[in-house]
Amino acid sequence: MKKAFSIYILLGATLIVASMLFSSCKKESFNESASAELKFNTDTILFDTVFTTIGSTTQALKVYNNYDKSIRISEIRLEGGSSSQFRINVDGSDGYQLTDIEILPNDSIYIFVEVTVDPGNSNLPFIIEDNILFNLNGNQQTVNLAAWGQDAYFHGGLGELFILEPNEIWNNDKPHVVYGIVAVDEGNSLTINAGTRVYCHNKSGLYIYKGTLDINGELNNEVVFNGDRLESDYVDLPGQWGIQLEFLVESGGAPTVASVARGGIWLVQCTNSEIDYAILKNGGMGIQVDTTGVPYASGDYSLEVRNTKIYNMSGVGLFGQGGSIKGENLLVANCGQSCAYLSIGGKYTMDNCTFANYWTDGNRTAPAFAINNYYEDINENIQVRPIINSSFTNCIMYGNNALLSDFSEFVVDVVNEGTLEYSFNTCLLDTDLNVDTDTHFSNTVNGQGPPFCDVAAVNFRLSNNPGAVSGIPNGINSDILGNFGTGDWKGCYDYTGDCN
Repeated sequence: MKKAFSIYILLGATLIVASMLFSSCKKESFNESASAELKFNTDTILFDTVFTTIGSTTQALKVYNNYDKSIRISEIRLEGGSSSQFRINVDGSDGYQLTDIEILPNDSIYIFVEVTVDPGNSNLPFIIEDNILFNLNGNQQTVNLAAWGQDAYFHGGLGELFILEPNEIWNNDKPHVVYGIVAVDEGNSLTINAGTRVYCHNKSGLYIYKGTLDINGELNNEVVFNGDRLESDYVDLPGQWGIQLEFLVESGGAPTVASVARGGIWLVQCTNSEIDYAILKNGGMGIQVDTTGVPYASGDYSLEVRNTKIYNMSGVGLFGQGGSIKGENLLVANCGQSCAYLSIGGKYTMDNCTFANYWTDGNRTAPAFAINNYYEDINENIQVRPIINSSFTNCIMYGNNALLSDFSEFVVDVVNEGTLEYSFNTCLLDTDLNVDTDTHFSNTVNGQGPPFCDVAAVNFRLSNNPGAVSGIPNGINSDILGNFGTGDWKGCYDYTGDCN
């Protein structure tokens, strides 16, 4: 029995050793599919600490392998390389580029991300960005990194919508930086005081929903909205900021991501918002007002905007969709589409406004100024909306397309005249309409190109008098420059014959 037992033990040991040898020699199986994808706990890592001194902070990114086989990530690297202000650590290994990182089946790893920021360094941008790039079986994925840079007030964060505190006030002691869609919620307000500088990141802007926006600029102390890139190459670059919504579109094949631009300042169903002495420049779309929140018959408007300049927008400068807007002393100029597009009806009063489109950054197919009262629904039916109590007095609607071709810079595109209440009085237009016989026009001149002083420098004062357009309507006391004037105004400027 003892001998037999010894043989049994030896045989068992041999089987165990053989099994171990077989297991150690067995080749590990990896998921090598080109469609394999990593999963992350977030697609953006935001370092939103407000640094008071040179500061360093660390956050963690979790990377998941949700497959039943191991995966081997051929490369994890910082897009900015060795010059990046971010640093990464992958399972204890530091560097800006790491290779052949393995994750077991249904397992995960941590990547620790660190950034060091000196907010007093004026050479830094307001927002520091980089990307972590992952390459799995030739399939590249990205996780975004962002950190606050210079000392400023930062508004925004992760997600598509960041709601401000009720009834916030922004002052001019430090710049304000908008990151993402920053919203004023229903019943609340945002007040921005004179001299405040607001820098908006790419695809960022203000969204006011059933709330109130009050921008209280002053002459020579305006509230300025611009992109957050401060390098010299971005001084006059359009399209740097403005809300952009992305969505999936089915087009007969795989879904693709499409996007639609909205206003840099976007008001929806708002009442009694006011903008005075503001400058909006270098964005995608300037101001958008959707679906009036006040009865058209009342004396109130969704937005009253005065003494304001909107220019160098890659899309539309002033966009209304069934909105109600009152404008005084506005300059809307040099936009990639229209300076003003007032669509789907609404109520509009514009006094002493200049809509001048001398865009030179590519071809333009939209008129400088357009107004319409209908849209086509998804069933291809025409839906008509009224234009009520609307008037345009002492305004200029002109542009360079009209000078170079038979393209009309002024378009009235309406149906069902019974729903229309609008008039153009003492205006200078470029249009195919017969303004001499149409009852909607009075004392209006068509086809006399205005002698603007310097359209490239956004100087839309007039070097000589084109005639006909004159007057100070509705008790406005001064032009956009604060001149009390001679009473012979041309758009938003008092005519003096002086370009300086």
